[in-house]
Amino acid sequence: MRLKNLSLLNIIVTFLLLMWGAVVHNTQSSLACPDWPLCYDQVFPNMEGAILIEHGHRLLASFVGLLTIGMVFFSYQDRKKSETNTHLFKASLLALFLVIAQGALGGITVIYKLPTIVSTSHLSLSLIYFSFIIYIHHVAARIVNPVRELSETVKENIKTKWRPVVRHGILFSLALLFSQIVLGAFMRHAGAGAACGLGPTSALLCMDISTWSLKFWPSMHPSQLHMIHRYYGVVVFLVVSFFSVKTYHFFKGDRRLRLASIAPFVLISAQVVIGIMTIWLSMSVVPTTLHLAGAALSLAALWKLNLILKDIESSFFLGNSHSFLSDVVDLTKPKLSLLVMVTAMVGTLIAPDKINFFKALLAFFLITMVVIGAAALNCFIEREVDAKMNRTKDRPLPAQRMRPKTALIFGSILVLFAIPALCIFINMVTGILALIAAVFYLYAYTPMKQKSELAVYVGAVPGALPPVMGWTAVTGQIDIMAVTLFLILFVWQLPHFLAISLYHADDYGAANIKVYPNLKRGFAITKIGIFVFTGFLFVTSLLPSIFSNASFIYTRAAFVLSGLFLIYSAFGFFKKEKAAERQWARNYFLGSLFYLPLLLMALIFFK
Repeated sequence: MRLKNLSLLNIIVTFLLLMWGAVVHNTQSSLACPDWPLCYDQVFPNMEGAILIEHGHRLLASFVGLLTIGMVFFSYQDRKKSETNTHLFKASLLALFLVIAQGALGGITVIYKLPTIVSTSHLSLSLIYFSFIIYIHHVAARIVNPVRELSETVKENIKTKWRPVVRHGILFSLALLFSQIVLGAFMRHAGAGAACGLGPTSALLCMDISTWSLKFWPSMHPSQLHMIHRYYGVVVFLVVSFFSVKTYHFFKGDRRLRLASIAPFVLISAQVVIGIMTIWLSMSVVPTTLHLAGAALSLAALWKLNLILKDIESSFFLGNSHSFLSDVVDLTKPKLSLLVMVTAMVGTLIAPDKINFFKALLAFFLITMVVIGAAALNCFIEREVDAKMNRTKDRPLPAQRMRPKTALIFGSILVLFAIPALCIFINMVTGILALIAAVFYLYAYTPMKQKSELAVYVGAVPGALPPVMGWTAVTGQIDIMAVTLFLILFVWQLPHFLAISLYHADDYGAANIKVYPNLKRGFAITKIGIFVFTGFLFVTSLLPSIFSNASFIYTRAAFVLSGLFLIYSAFGFFKKEKAAERQWARNYFLGSLFYLPLLLMALIFFK
C-alpha cells in the first residue's frame, strides 16, 4: 500500500515537473541560474522572476528524487514478501538510477549552455522515467487490488476474438508517439519552432521565408524540420486513433476498459488541436506548455492501456502473446539492434564536421535497415540452431510461427536496398563499411560459431563498425578517431560476449556452439579472459583523450567507469561454485549494458 500511494504521488509530481520544465523553456528562463546545482552559489537565492521559474524547477526535481528514494526504501522493506515485491524493489532501484541520470543531464544542460542534443535527451529521459513510475504504480496496485473480475460478455469476447495484435498495436502507437515527442523537442531546441511563421496564416501551411508564400513543403532546412514534425504528427494521430478506437470497440460491455481504451484517442485529438493553436497564438507560454502536457498525458494513457492489456493477456492466454507484428520485431533482434544503432548515432553526434539534418536522418535510417536486415538473415540461417536453445527456441522461425521464406525475403530486401543507397546518397566509405559488417556477420561469424571458440573475435568486428559508419556518414573518411571508436566497441564486446557464454554455457552446448566455458577448465579460462579484456577496455576507453582531445571531464568519467568495471571483473576469481560464477557473469553482462551507454554519453556530452 505504501509503495502504491508513494508511486502515485510521484506520478503526479513528475507530471508537474514536466510542465514546469516546459515553462522554463517557454519563458526562456533556462539559464537564469548560470551555475549548478546551486543558483548563484545559494540553495535559496532571491526567488523571483526567471530565477523563481528555473530554480523552482530544480527544487521540484530534488523532491522527485526524494520520492524515488522513498520508493526504494519501502520496496526494500517489502522485497521478501513475494517474487513480485522483489521485482518492484529492482524496478525502484532502476528508477533511482534514471532520476540520478536525469539530474546529471539537467546539470550538463546548464553547464554547457543548452546544447540541443542534451536538452532533447533531458526531455526524452524524463518521459522514460515518467512511464517507469507509472509501471511501478501499476504493479504495486495489482498487489493491493488484484485484477477486477470481468463480465461474462467481455470474457467470452476475449476468449473468442482476442488477438495479440490488439496490444501490439497499442505498443506500436506508443513507439510512434514517443519518437514524435522527441522529434518535437529536437525541433524546438534547434530553434525551428517558429521556422514556418507564427499566427493564424501559418497554423496549417508553412510560410517559406525564401519566397514569402505559404507552402506544403518549404525550401529552408529549419522550416522543413518543422514541417516534418507536423506531417509525422498526422501519421501518429491516425495510428493512435485507429488502435485506440479498435480497442474501444473490442471491450464492448465494460465501461472501465472502454474508458481506458478511448482515452488515447481523446487526448491525441486534443493534442492536435493544441498544436495548431500553439502556432495560431504565436507560441505563447500557455498553449506551448499545454502542448507538452497533452503529449505526456497521451503517452501515459497509451502506456497504461498497454499494461492493462498485458494483464488481460496474461490472465487468459498464458504464453500466447505473439502476433505477426511482434514476430517481425523479434526477427530484428530489437535489443541487440537498438544497442548497435545507439553506437552508430554516437559516431554521427561526435563527428567534428556538420551534417545536414535530413542527410543524417537518412544515414541513420539506412544503417538501421542494414542492421535489422542482417539480424533477420541471421535468424533465417540459424533457425535450426535456435531451436535447440531455451533462450531462442521461441523465436518466430524455430517456433514455426513464420515461414523461413518470409524472413529471407524481408532481410534480403532491407540489406540489398540499404547498402547501395548508402553508397549513392551518403558516401562510398559508409556503404562499403556496411557491406563489410553484413558479410562478416552473416558469412564469417555465424557459420564459425559452430566450428571454433575464436568466433567471438570475428563477431566483434561487425559489432564495432556501426559507430565508424556513423562517423564516416558525416566526415566521409576513416581517421584516428574512427579507429578509436572501433577499438572501444571491439574490445567492449569481448568480455561482454564471454560473460554471456559463461551463464548460457549449457544452452550453447546443446546447440553445439563453441564457447570457452565448455572447454576443459573453461570457466577458469573465461574468467581470466573477462578480466584481461576488461583491462584492455580500461586502456582503450582513454584513447579519445589521447587522440581526439576529449575533455578532461570525459577522461575522468572513463577512468572511474572503467576502473569500477575492472574491479568487478576481478570478483569472478573469488567465485568457486558454478551457480555463483554464473550469477557473477550475469551481473557483469548487465553492468556492461550500463557501462557502454554511460561511456558513450560522456563522449557525446563532454566532447
